[in-house]
Amino acid sequence: ETNGGTSFVGTNPILEKQYLRLTTFPKAEDVRPLPVLKRALQHIKARFHTEEDFEWANEQLKSVRQDITVQGIRNSFVLEVYETHARLALEEGELNEFNQCQTKIKELTFGAGEGGDSAPSTACDGIDVTPSKKKRKGRTQVKLLKQDEDVADEFAGYRLLYALVQKNWADVTKELSLAMAMMNAEDRRVEEEKERDDRMSSCRHAMLVTKAVIHCDYHDFFVLYENAPHMSCYLMDFLLRRIRCWAYERVISAFRPTISVEYFRETLRFRDLEETRQFLKSSGASFVKESGGDPPFYVDCKESKNLCS
Repeated sequence: ETNGGTSFVGTNPILEKQYLRLTTFPKAEDVRPLPVLKRALQHIKARFHTEEDFEWANEQLKSVRQDITVQGIRNSFVLEVYETHARLALEEGELNEFNQCQTKIKELTFGAGEGGDSAPSTACDGIDVTPSKKKRKGRTQVKLLKQDEDVADEFAGYRLLYALVQKNWADVTKELSLAMAMMNAEDRRVEEEKERDDRMSSCRHAMLVTKAVIHCDYHDFFVLYENAPHMSCYLMDFLLRRIRCWAYERVISAFRPTISVEYFRETLRFRDLEETRQFLKSSGASFVKESGGDPPFYVDCKESKNLCS
C-alpha cells in the first residue's frame, strides 16, 4: 500500500503526535505506520465530533499527512485523510488549509500538473527535505487514485467555487471544463441506466453559481445559496459581500424614489433589520429620516445613487 519505490515504514504506535516541520528525513520510531494512522484518523474524527477543537484537529491531521508522505503511502486512505481535512478546514473558514488539501486531492486523482504543480509537492505537509538530482531525474510513474463518484462530484464543485472566490478566472475556465465533462459523463450514465437522483449535483450547482456571479444575478445566487449541496455554502459565504454590494448598486439604480430596508433584508438574506442597516450604512446609503427618532426604514435611492457615483 505504498508507492514511489520506498520501503520506509514507521514504528511509532501513538495516536496523537505533535506536528513539526521536518528538515531531515525522520527516524522510523518517529513515524506511525499505516495501521496506526488509520486508528489515529478515527480518533481525530471522534474527538472533533465531541469537542469541535479545530486547532487540535488541524495539527493532528497535518501530522497524519506528514507521516503518510514520508512513507510514500498512496491509497484510498490517503484520499480519506485529505478529504476529511478539507471539509473541516472549509467548515472553519480556513481557505489556505482547505486549498492545500483540495490541491493534493486533485494531484492524487488527476496527476501532477493537473493540480496546478509541475511535480508532486510535499511542502504543504511540512517536509523541507530536498530530493537529490538523481531522484528528481528518475521520478517513477505513479498510479492515480479514484474517488467515489459522489465525492469526486463534491470536490469538483468545491474547486470551481474556490476559483470563483479567488477571482482566478483561468482556474474558473479550467474547472468549468472539468465540471462539464463530469456532468456529461453522468448524463450518459443516467441515460443508460434510466435512473436519476433528484438532488442537484455539486458540479451543476457550482456552474449555476458561477453563471449567477458572472451575470450579477443576485436572486439566483441566493436561491442557490439556500440550496447548496454538501458544504458548498461555506465557500459561498466568501462571495456574499461581493454579491450584496453588486445587488445594492443595482437596486438603488432601478428603484425610485425610495426602497424599504425590509426589501434589502429579504432580497439579500440578512438575519434582521439591524444587520441590514449596518450593511447599507457601510455601502453609503442615504436613509429617509423617520419621525420620533425611530430607526430608518426607507432608503432614498436617488440620493444614494449620487453618493455612490
